[in-house]
Amino acid sequence: MKSVRLFLLALLAAAMFSCKPDDPYVPAEFSVGHGVFVLNEGDYQGGHATLTFYDPEADTVINSLFKRVNFDLVQTLGDVAQSMAIIDGKLYIVVNNSNLIYKMDANTIRIDTTKPFKLLDFYSPREMHVVAPNKAYVSDLIGTNLWIINPQDMTHTGTVEMGNTTEKMVQVGNELYVSNWSYYYVDANSHDSYTTVQVVDLNNDVKVAEIQVGKEPNCMAVDKNGHVWVLCEGRAWDEDYGESPSLWEIDPMLKTAQCRVTFESVMDTITATVTNYASTCMKSDPTGRYLYVVVSETAFGASSNSEIRRFDVDALAFSDSFRIASNENSYFYNMAVAPQSGEIYVSCISDGTMPGTVYRYTSDGVLLSSFAAGLFPSAMLFK
Repeated sequence: MKSVRLFLLALLAAAMFSCKPDDPYVPAEFSVGHGVFVLNEGDYQGGHATLTFYDPEADTVINSLFKRVNFDLVQTLGDVAQSMAIIDGKLYIVVNNSNLIYKMDANTIRIDTTKPFKLLDFYSPREMHVVAPNKAYVSDLIGTNLWIINPQDMTHTGTVEMGNTTEKMVQVGNELYVSNWSYYYVDANSHDSYTTVQVVDLNNDVKVAEIQVGKEPNCMAVDKNGHVWVLCEGRAWDEDYGESPSLWEIDPMLKTAQCRVTFESVMDTITATVTNYASTCMKSDPTGRYLYVVVSETAFGASSNSEIRRFDVDALAFSDSFRIASNENSYFYNMAVAPQSGEIYVSCISDGTMPGTVYRYTSDGVLLSSFAAGLFPSAMLFK
C-alpha cells in the first residue's frame, strides 16, 4: 500500500506540472489501491465525462484517470457518465447518453477491448446492479424494459417487462426493488409522474409487485430491519404540478408503503424566505439506522443553498442537531457513505461550468478533507 501511495503521489505531481491539466498521460505501470472513484457526468451532449480517484489515507487525487490510462484506445469516456459497479476485480462504468458500458480492470483502469462497449437494444442505460458474476440488471431512462446482461462477456441475455422506465435498484433477499422515476421521458407533454416502485423476482426474472409511493421515486436504501426506504422527489422542478419531496417506507413482506415524511411538514426553512424544497439524493449509514438526505431550496428547476440532514428510522424523524450546509450559492449534487467508516462524501457544484468539489465528513458531520473533481461530480464508488 505504501508503494502504491508513493506512485500515486508521483503520478499526481506529473499531472500537476504538465503543460495542460487534461494532457493525456499514460503510465507504464499503474494501479490504484483503496479509495473512492468519482464519476463526473460532464455537461449534457458535451462528451466531457471523466473519472476521478481519491485515496483518503494518502489524501491524493487523480483527475481524468480514464483518459490518462486509455487515451491510446478511447479518447473520451463519453456523454453523461451515470453509474459504476465493481465485481470480480472489474470496474463497470455506465455512460447514459452515449449508450455505453465500459468494462475495465478495477486496479489498472485499463479497458477490456475484447468486449463490446455498446450493447444492442438498450435505449438509455442508467444504473447497473450486479447479482452474480454472470448476471446484472441495467435500468433504462427511456425504454420500459429492465435489461439483463452477463458482465463476464458483456452480452445482453434477457429482459424483464416493466411497463415503466426504470432508475435506481436495491436488493432484499431474492427480490429487486426498482424505482420508476419519471413519466416525462416517455411522454414529454404529460403532466403525470411515476408514483411506483416495482419488485422483480430474481429467480424467475419477472415483475411480481408494484407499490404505490409518492411522485418521482428515485433513491432507495435498505435499513437495519430489511425495509426499503424511498426518496420521492415530488416533481419539484414543475411549478404547476410539483409537490413536496417525501420519504416512504416499504415493508417487503407486505409489499405496502407508508409515507413517513412530507418535507414541508417537518423541515424548517433553509433560508428565511424559501418555502419550496428539492431533494434528489439519499444514502444509508452502515448500520442501517440513519438515512442521510440532501435537501435544497428550489425555484422550480434551479437549486442552491443545500444541506445534508439525518433521518432516524427508529424515531421516524430528522435530527435537529445534525446539519451539513453547502457553501453560499452552491449546492450538493450527490452523496456516498463509506461502507466501513461511515464517512460521508458529498459532491458540490455551483453554476455547472466549473469543475466541482467533493467534501469528506465524519459520520457526525465534521469536515475531514476536500478535493477538486471534474464537471458535475456525481456517482461515487468505494474500492
